[in-house]
Amino acid sequence: MRFKLPDLRDPDTKFRMTLYAGAFAISMLLFISVVFPLASNSTFCGKACHNMAPEWESWKRSSHAQVTCYGCHVDQTLPALFKEKLTSGPKGMFNTAFNRYERPINPHGHYSQNLLPMARCQRCHAMENRKFTFTRGIYMNHEAHKAAGIDCAVCHNRVAHNGAEDFEPLKSWPEGKKLAAEEGEKEFRYKNFLTMKEGCLRCHSGSPGSRNPETLALIENGKTPPTDCATCHTSDFELPKGHRDASWRSGHGEVAKSNFAYCFTCHGAGAKFDNGGKPWCTRCHDAEKVGTFKLT
Repeated sequence: MRFKLPDLRDPDTKFRMTLYAGAFAISMLLFISVVFPLASNSTFCGKACHNMAPEWESWKRSSHAQVTCYGCHVDQTLPALFKEKLTSGPKGMFNTAFNRYERPINPHGHYSQNLLPMARCQRCHAMENRKFTFTRGIYMNHEAHKAAGIDCAVCHNRVAHNGAEDFEPLKSWPEGKKLAAEEGEKEFRYKNFLTMKEGCLRCHSGSPGSRNPETLALIENGKTPPTDCATCHTSDFELPKGHRDASWRSGHGEVAKSNFAYCFTCHGAGAKFDNGGKPWCTRCHDAEKVGTFKLT
């Protein structure tokens, strides 16, 4: 059976086609004005579509609670919004319906490390007109990181979803328990790259073997990240009480190397400054270096 184009020279056919075209145009306008805003609502993302309750609950408690999901996750252009709603949206619904989505969602921070460009953050946080406030004794050179091509979310990865692991169903997911066991933890926990141990030491560790090659590969200007403490810690950095003496700052490393057991008189399990049974040193130093110290 051959397909025949409608004869637009016929008045009745032309009238019907005009009605069809008008109905289609009105339907598209309704779709764009009603369905798009509904599907872009953060409650819809958190409850109805992506099964992302932990991310939604943590977002509601974050400093970005007044920013919609697509405000950070989609470029602010009509083509980008259409692409998101017409491709990623249906794909997400399909994966949710057939139980094929990643669990825990984005466990290794791939999205924040590779897919969240600085330009989105700078719509609100442009560095040229923003004054940064730091914790006393700590300085972070944002311009140097920008020059190296390091996007904001490489460090600020959990800014809107910190603590998502505290909400169900993460704690009940077998996949989360498996990942936790691989990390030597009791329960799954997202890494927070604003912490010194998990974040800064990926690039700035004094032990080359403990630096993260994937993060180092993001550097675009070829410079080597400095490892000196004074890179980030200013002269008024608040050291623990008893460790503020200049002689301790210059000599504690040698003491630890020669007699690591001495540190545990204060920092051992059950001692006054216990660290959950783990070496206190690993709060600032990487485990690889601490592992070379010997108990005598």
